[in-house]
Order: sequence, then C-alpha cells, then structure tokens
Amino acid sequence: MAHRKFTLTKKLAMLIMVAAMVSGAVFLTLQKISDDLIDGYLSSDEYYQKESARYIQRFSKYVSVNELSTSDRKAFGEWVRKENYIILTIFKDQVLQYDSNYSVADESAYGKEKVTQYAQNHSHPVKFSDGEGRVMIDGFYSSRYYDLAFTLELLGATLIFLVIVLFGIRQSLRYLRTIHQEIHILEGGELNYEMTIKGHDELAMIAESIEELRKAFLDKLKAIEELQAESRSLVTEMSHDIRTPLTSLIMYLEFAKKEGSEAETGKDRYVANAYGKALQLKSLSDNLFAYFLLDKEHKADLEAVAVKEVIYDLISDQIAILHQEHFRVHISGELPETYINVNMEELGRIFDNVMSNLLKYADPEEEISILFVSDQEIFEIHISNTIKHTDVTPESNGLGERSIARMMSRMQGQYHSKQENSKYYTVLRFWNAKT
Repeated sequence: MAHRKFTLTKKLAMLIMVAAMVSGAVFLTLQKISDDLIDGYLSSDEYYQKESARYIQRFSKYVSVNELSTSDRKAFGEWVRKENYIILTIFKDQVLQYDSNYSVADESAYGKEKVTQYAQNHSHPVKFSDGEGRVMIDGFYSSRYYDLAFTLELLGATLIFLVIVLFGIRQSLRYLRTIHQEIHILEGGELNYEMTIKGHDELAMIAESIEELRKAFLDKLKAIEELQAESRSLVTEMSHDIRTPLTSLIMYLEFAKKEGSEAETGKDRYVANAYGKALQLKSLSDNLFAYFLLDKEHKADLEAVAVKEVIYDLISDQIAILHQEHFRVHISGELPETYINVNMEELGRIFDNVMSNLLKYADPEEEISILFVSDQEIFEIHISNTIKHTDVTPESNGLGERSIARMMSRMQGQYHSKQENSKYYTVLRFWNAKT
C-alpha cells in the first residue's frame, strides 16, 4: 500500500499557503508600483492647482443653479459629502462663513473668524445670491486613485490566489477523473488493464486498492480456469479408463452367458475376469470421489502431532502389509523429536495411496527404500522402489497421486514424485510446527 506522505488535507493546506504567499507578494509589488506612479504624476503642484480650479468651477455652477447665499451651509455640506476627498472653505467680507472641517460645536466661529493670509492667497471669487464671496477648496485628489489602485491590486492578488488553488486542485481532480475512467474500463471486462497509481495521498491509496482487487480477481479467475481445465482433463482421462474395463466386463459377462452348463470351467474364468474388472471400476470410482471431495479452497482442520509417534505407527502398519506381500523394506534415518501440523484422516489416506501404488507397481524382487530426512524447518519421507516389468502395461490415470498432492497441499505440505529409468522416487515433505 502507498504510504501517505501527504494527505489531501495537508496538500490543500500547503496549496493555500503557497497561493497566499504568492498572491501577497504580488499584492505588495503592485501596491508599490501604483503608489510610485500616483505619487509621481498626481502629487505635483500643477496637478493640485488644476484640480482645485476644476472644483471651484463645479461649486460655482452648483451655487448659481441653486441660487445659494453664503449662509446656506446645509447645501454646502451636502455638496461636500457628494464630492468626497475635498475641504470647502467660504469667506465673505473677510469673515469665515463655512468650513467643512468644522463640527456643529465650531459653527459659532461663523461670521466672526477672519480670513487668513493663506486662505486669501489660495481662494477664488464666487458669486452668491447675497454678493461675492471667496471660496477655497483643498482636496485629497489622489486619494481616489489610491483607493482605485488598492481595489485593483486586491482583485489581482485574489485572482492569482484562486488560479493557483484551482490549478493545484485540478491536478487531483484530473487524477480522480482518470481513476473514474479506468474503473469503467475494468467494469467493461478489460481486467488486464492496470490502474494508474500516482502520488501518495488517499486517491493513490484508492487506486492501489482497486489494482490489488483487480489482481486478486484475476488470480481467482485463473484458479477457476485451471480447476476447470483440470476437471475436463480428468473427466476425459477417466472416461477412457472406465470405458476399457467396462468393455471387458460386458464382454466377459456375454461370454459367460453364452457358455453352457457343461463348460463350467470357462464360465468360472469369465466370471473371475469380470469380477476383477468390477473391482477395477470400483477402485477408479473410489479414487474419483475421493479426489473431488477434497476442497482446494479450504484448508483441512489441522492438529500438531508428534512425528516420532504418528509416523512410526503409520509406517509400521504399511511395512507389515508389504512384508505380508513378500516385499523387502529398508529403513534409514531417524524419526525426529518434532511436531507437524496434519489432518489425521487425510494423512492415513496418503499412506494408504502410497502403499497401494507400491503394491501395484513396485518390483517385489527389489528392495523398497524408506529414508527419513529432517532439519530445523522440515521433515521429509523419501521412498524409492524399482518398477516391476510386466508384459502388460498397468493402467494408471494418476488420480491417486493427484489426491496425495492435493491432500499434502491442504496440510501445507508438499508432494513430489519422479521416474528415472526403472526407479521411482516419492517425497512427502512436512513443515515442522512451532510448539
């Protein structure tokens, strides 16, 4: 599984942090540039005088249209609030009539405060309804441009922030869209298509989990196909193996049926042969049922048993049978003081199948060798025998050995066999249990 160096939450937090730093740097840079431009072009005396003159003209027009007198202070306040960024001062007869900087408490100075020399020098004549007055307008004319520049800078920085965040998120969304498309490919049956695993976040973990699921499903399908192929092959082989003795059985029974009572000797021979073929059919059917009753998908119920006790008992029983059939057996090696995990019922069937093969195919004139091999991890039983020579090749479908191999696998062991010239070698391997 992928190690989560960066979760989606951490990646998003880092993305926001980077976007904030970049957009902040852009904002400060733009602000510095705009401030320098505004200070350089909009803070000169020439610009100041030009703007003041323009506002004097607008105020003069406002007074003329509304026929205001120098005492219409409410109308003056409304005009100042509408224009913004300016300070309006009005004099008449060298006496202050209105100052937009004054509060209500300061209005007592109206009609009393004398005009200053600065106001005298920077004021302009305006005609009111009650006569000519002097008007001075001071303004923070560049402030509106500072505000406009600040708004544009903020919008630009915000736009850059959003672009960076959206671009970073788009990478994850694009990968998520890739995963979605690849899942649809798998849904369509293309199970050999590999998932794209990129990164180490939760999306990568999802992709890797789907990939592991895909592989597990393919392995399952492969196992099913192998089992089906094995079953088809076995059925083909068994149909041939069963047909041969069945044909002979029918033939012997027909011969026996045609023989008269005076030919009892021939009839007995046919019946004996038919009985032998019937036993052969029974053996085939027993092996077939035993093989298919072994479930590959589930392990057998295992128990830890002492090798020295269990194997000794089983080997002793099998050797006794071989001795009865006039076989010579040589045992070498020692049974170790270890334990193995086995299913006692299936272990007995394994030794029965091995014994059956020895009785059927081993040369009774040659010695059968049994060797015990063990170390810290494994315990093995090596069996070797000479294959007997017969004019008729013994019929074999290998079902007994398949059953042995499957039962050993269910007990987490291994079964190996091979033929070299006239020698046949069998190995049963068990893993020592930890007790």
